Amino acid sequence: PEVSAASVFAFIDVNVIPMDTDTVLEKQTVVIADSRIVSIKGAGEASIPSGATRIEASGQYLIPALSDMHVHLEGDAWNLMFPPEEQFPPQALDFEELLFPYVANGVATVQVMSALPEHIELRQAIEHGNLLGPRLLLSKMIDGPGRAWPPPISTWVSSPEEARQAVLDAHRDGYDSIKVYSFLDRDSYDAIMATAREVGMGVGGHIPLTITVAEALDAGQNLIAHSEEILKFAQKPYSQDQIDDFANTLAASDAWITPTLTTSQNILAVFEDFDTELAKPEARYLHPMDRGIWSFIYANLYQPIPQDQRIAIRDGYLNFQRPLTRALGEAGAKMMTGTDSLIPSNVPGFSIHDELAELVSVGLSPYEALRSSTTETFLFLYEMDQSGTIAVGKRCDLFLLGSNHLTDFAATRDISGVMLKGLWIGKVEL
Repeated sequence: PEVSAASVFAFIDVNVIPMDTDTVLEKQTVVIADSRIVSIKGAGEASIPSGATRIEASGQYLIPALSDMHVHLEGDAWNLMFPPEEQFPPQALDFEELLFPYVANGVATVQVMSALPEHIELRQAIEHGNLLGPRLLLSKMIDGPGRAWPPPISTWVSSPEEARQAVLDAHRDGYDSIKVYSFLDRDSYDAIMATAREVGMGVGGHIPLTITVAEALDAGQNLIAHSEEILKFAQKPYSQDQIDDFANTLAASDAWITPTLTTSQNILAVFEDFDTELAKPEARYLHPMDRGIWSFIYANLYQPIPQDQRIAIRDGYLNFQRPLTRALGEAGAKMMTGTDSLIPSNVPGFSIHDELAELVSVGLSPYEALRSSTTETFLFLYEMDQSGTIAVGKRCDLFLLGSNHLTDFAATRDISGVMLKGLWIGKVEL
């Protein structure tokens, strides 16, 4: 059957890309029971439990499911971008429908970098199996007042006391981590970092303009949300020596980075022709709220950017962000995939394949790019014993491809099926 929630599955005669090494285990039978991998054996040696759902997978490739560690998710707060008569009531936001593009693209884990109160309840519904969707990691955004995303998308603080309370509130309410944004003053940033350490929350996001890259790393910020966050502190002209210095500094730290190259690429595409971006094939899956958000951001944030600044953005993307990402890979820095989806014109779910293609295009191997979307996420989460590679005992969030990603980096778009939390969804149903 194309959709099955049986407790035992067997992928028959499948090629496994386990992601612990750059290799393929050919013609394996992988047995799943109660959402765990219980056996990986050569197809001729495997014992298939009676009653198992058989997934005939000859000539296909099994990889761990992907992750997108920088997304934005719809919710009531985004109604700020709409006039009262066009706002979306809660019943207009079917989250199973909104999240399905992630599932259909093999993305089993997403980190929401401006999480909202309704997402906490949504996370619980997914965890309990009451709603189909990827695992949600929820980060509460905190920023200085008056400059960027307004409450309730972000929490604005203007003193260390307010910053401390914002972290305590986020911890009490059940958010997983804190996202810091660009316009925090130094004292508020320091208060966020100190309070987050007290309550055991990670801090990621932007690097505030009031500090430096080195200061953010020294403070213990464990995730930098964009390669353009490093670009903010770069000096022109962008020399290779400067790029290598930043890459080596990051590689020597405990911090991770999501380069989000596809974000910058799509900003440039929107500058060229917003209507074409709105009409690209995968955009047909956008919810009307998404289209409204895109239009609002384009009209109010992107369209007013003058031509000389657009040229500078292109220069930064081509001559700093892309070479930096390559240098980060060469230096052994800790990288994960993130797309900033929901921001124009990053289509939820689909944009992860664009980011993987970007990583390969700057010089990472297909294995390195795929590792940044699979294994590295669970190193970041300290959950390598649970997920991130295909091995006996691990969770069975899996992605079946029609071709080999290690030799064809576009293979992640060649989707044969997805296994998520013990549910198998085949190609036709997807």
